[in-house]
Amino acid sequence: MLFTASSSPRRLGLLAVLVFCFTLVLFRRSHIQHAASYQFAGVHPVDSDGSDRNIIHPDDQDRKENTGTVVAEVEKVLEPAGQHTNAKPEKIVVDDLPVLQAFNGSDGPVTAFPKLAREDEQKFIKDITDWDTLDTSNHWPTWDAYDDLDYDPNRWEGFDWETGYFAHNGIEHLRAKDLKPQPYLPYPKYGSVEWSRTWRGEYSSCQGPRGLNMNESIQDMPFAWRHPAPSFPQASVGSSKVVGLPENVCFDRYSRYGAYGLGEKETKEAAGWDKPKDNPEWQSTRWGYLQDSCLLRNKRRYDKNARNPMDLKPTKAQPLNMDTFDEAAYQNKFASTPKYHSRTALLIRTWEGYTYTENDLQAIRSLITELSLLTGGEYQVFLFVNVKQKDADIYNDPQVYQDILKKVVPQELRDISLLWTEKVCEEWYPKVGDWQVYWQQFMPLQWFSKTHPEFDYVWNWETDARYTGNHYEFLEKMVEFARNMPRKNLWERNARFYFPKSHGNFASFLADTDHAIANATAEGKMTPVWGPQPYPKDQVTFGPQPPTTYEADNFEWGVGEEADLITLQPIWDPHQTEWSYRYKIWNYIKGKAPHFTSQDPGDDAFFHPDFAKVPRRVFINTVARFSKRLLHAMHTENRAGRSMQAEMWPASVALQHGLKAVYSPHPIWLDRKWSDWYLDATFNANGGETAAWGARKDSPYNHDREAAFRGYSWYYSTSFPRTLYRRWLGWRARDILGDVGGEDYEDREGRISDQVAGTSDPIIGGKGRMCLPGMLLHPVKKVKEDDGVEVEVARATEDDRRKEREVAREVKRVLEERGFYWPGEKPVRVAQPPTAQPGGLSEGRGKAGQGI
Repeated sequence: MLFTASSSPRRLGLLAVLVFCFTLVLFRRSHIQHAASYQFAGVHPVDSDGSDRNIIHPDDQDRKENTGTVVAEVEKVLEPAGQHTNAKPEKIVVDDLPVLQAFNGSDGPVTAFPKLAREDEQKFIKDITDWDTLDTSNHWPTWDAYDDLDYDPNRWEGFDWETGYFAHNGIEHLRAKDLKPQPYLPYPKYGSVEWSRTWRGEYSSCQGPRGLNMNESIQDMPFAWRHPAPSFPQASVGSSKVVGLPENVCFDRYSRYGAYGLGEKETKEAAGWDKPKDNPEWQSTRWGYLQDSCLLRNKRRYDKNARNPMDLKPTKAQPLNMDTFDEAAYQNKFASTPKYHSRTALLIRTWEGYTYTENDLQAIRSLITELSLLTGGEYQVFLFVNVKQKDADIYNDPQVYQDILKKVVPQELRDISLLWTEKVCEEWYPKVGDWQVYWQQFMPLQWFSKTHPEFDYVWNWETDARYTGNHYEFLEKMVEFARNMPRKNLWERNARFYFPKSHGNFASFLADTDHAIANATAEGKMTPVWGPQPYPKDQVTFGPQPPTTYEADNFEWGVGEEADLITLQPIWDPHQTEWSYRYKIWNYIKGKAPHFTSQDPGDDAFFHPDFAKVPRRVFINTVARFSKRLLHAMHTENRAGRSMQAEMWPASVALQHGLKAVYSPHPIWLDRKWSDWYLDATFNANGGETAAWGARKDSPYNHDREAAFRGYSWYYSTSFPRTLYRRWLGWRARDILGDVGGEDYEDREGRISDQVAGTSDPIIGGKGRMCLPGMLLHPVKKVKEDDGVEVEVARATEDDRRKEREVAREVKRVLEERGFYWPGEKPVRVAQPPTAQPGGLSEGRGKAGQGI
């Protein structure tokens, strides 16, 4: 034998060397391909309790050959990820988070809720809008324009301000309970038995910006406080519970952005925050490399055509199969179990000339970390840059591309950046006749999808959007909610805002909505959408045909089906509204399209009577998720020359082609204290017609009435998000409280007068940094510490405030007198509303309002 008890020291030395080398090889493989043996936030190592490493799938037989090819392809583009710190691996131990579910039809009980008759509602609106206007300068809509009208879109500005966001918020409330922020990682239990039954491949932890695997680097982790935001008002619109988002966590600025560079240059110690000791040289961090290497480690989780590294070379070349779509392959791709995971691209829309603030960079780092690096490549984040030089030859001249890239994009973001110009839209879609990104915002998304077919879905994201919680959790909950929704009454449901204080639980809201739809249908005022709604005879639709009739379906079709379009605002019918862009339609009527000139940049007079026959829908704000199938349908329509204004385009194509579109009612907060009845009457206005929410002459989306959205935390034109976000970041902002924020607000109590703030409690601040729930905010522009943003700060007179309270009491009295009833029923006086089992209605009411 080679080695015995009497072996020579030389032989024993050789044995020691061999054992060391063997151990080193095993460690290297384990370090690269497997998570460590500890757990965090529900994420389990792939070999902890049953991975699929012993399961052989049919297309894994040639794994060795494929692996070599993929590695070679990836190594062509992989370069060092930048300068790393000397951070040391450390064990991360985090308690599992509760698994919250988006609404699936089981919430109940279903009850009727009170509602005003049309004549009563109009009377109360007239009463409340008969007021002494605020008469501040430079205001639009003008204050005196509504003196003789039956509505006033400015009335809400006289309501009391909701100061609860700032009055008693602060982490000192949480520290007083001996709470500390913990790593917050709301991810699936990767590698568990249950996970492995559903998904192919193995989850492998990915390298982070500090040079360590993410599960070894607590400094790369976002944190949260496991407690509701102190004294924080409830959302007025939508609901965290309905979409499955947590209400028992909050985030201060350091727990949210500390891992991404916030505060790293500050010398003052911050209470309740362990500042990272190792900071990357962010400028040299290679986020593209990190995402590509993450995908490589997890490649077996994805279809073989979805394992490619980031393709950042733009092309005008048109793929040979660009006008075809394999529906069977699309449906079968994820049909079997265990299945490959889908891949989603998130495109951050930016442009030549955009100024990137430090907070922009921190937000982008958080998107990449939370969506890509912590999920093993389920998402890929791109900076999607519109080059204003339309004829810049970025497609054929690499030097031109690099020169522009260096000029318009910070170094840190260059290897996730994809440049494009309107020229590619013109060459791909010549028959449309207009390619301005203002009108045709989604043409480049269609181009991206066709040149990046590895992605099943695309999120359109904006640089001035912020989410104060975990991005992955938010986006996945929007997807889950949409997946749970049935197709029956979906288009009609999508149009209505959900106001919890007015509508009760979501099951009751849907039941009431479905009753209204049934009544409007019975009255001949509407026909619910059921299947594709094509307009031109030559329009070939891509959506499925209904499996049964509308009447026979029991809210089953579509449940579990991925949505082709997910929006974050209602989807509504513009036909009978006065929305400014409802006639911006290209070539649906052959040869009829708006024509823009410097003298008439909006062609406001453009109209054709046949537009009344063109099926279309709108959603405001362009942050949305698109399926590859919807983008193909939009592409096909543009190839034929048909198009519409950007916010009308995706939903209209989905409607015409019979694709699944869902508005996910995430929580939205308001900066004023609206009366519940007036909130519903304003934003669910229906012109007195059943189930016509937002779709008549009193639509809240009309040019002047749209001013009522200015107090929303999520809309395209509102100052509230920026004020809230600035104070959360520790900066000053001006509003009804005055010039408030920063250390003065966080460290010391302040006193404000009731006359100024409209609050019975004059004490604010002094409780440390603000802690916010997960809030989607937009717009949050020019995020840098400066003099802040000033808004008009005024309130109604005391007489008008008294009248407002009197009207609210009268509304309550009338509602109690009328009683609780379903739409179409005669009001009845009842002590309590009738109840029913979850998913259905009271006995004798039929199935019109049934949930899923």
